[in-house]
Amino acid sequence: DKEAKTVYISDPAASIDVGAIAKGYAASKVAEKLKSDGADAMALNAGGNIVTIGLKPGNEQWITGIKNPNGTEANSLICRVKLGETSLVTSGNYERYFLSDGKIYHHIIDPETRMPAEHFASVSVFTPNGGLADALSTALFCMSYEEGLALIEEIDGVEALWVCHDGTIKMTKGVSLVND
Repeated sequence: DKEAKTVYISDPAASIDVGAIAKGYAASKVAEKLKSDGADAMALNAGGNIVTIGLKPGNEQWITGIKNPNGTEANSLICRVKLGETSLVTSGNYERYFLSDGKIYHHIIDPETRMPAEHFASVSVFTPNGGLADALSTALFCMSYEEGLALIEEIDGVEALWVCHDGTIKMTKGVSLVND
């Protein structure tokens, strides 16, 4: 019902889940409110969804790490990235999963195979809109690198970083890694 801004599903066995965008959207809304209330610099971590506004004290960029999907405590980050005023959301196969016969079954389902997507270990998306970042990180996780890169290149203000199963990193040209 467009006027009431509501939706419904007539099948009693079906449901709507906004998990792929809700946290990113909510984090962006909180950051927008804080900014409108006068915050000119902040980093917000909403359960792994990062939103940054302005620069750190000393006019330095914010820096955060991208988790190593295959990592241990000793090498928990696969890389560190510099952030401008943006949202950063990562989708991966390493937090919500179970193992069966040595195979990982995670929560991101490929709509074509109806099985857990197997293209990447994680995908991170950088864009000012947290809801968009959340949706794109999930979508890109279910696409080949070539398809995902083509999609990202068509959307202004969006960057992405893919972590392959072997630890290889692929990224768009606007991602800024920290060189330690």
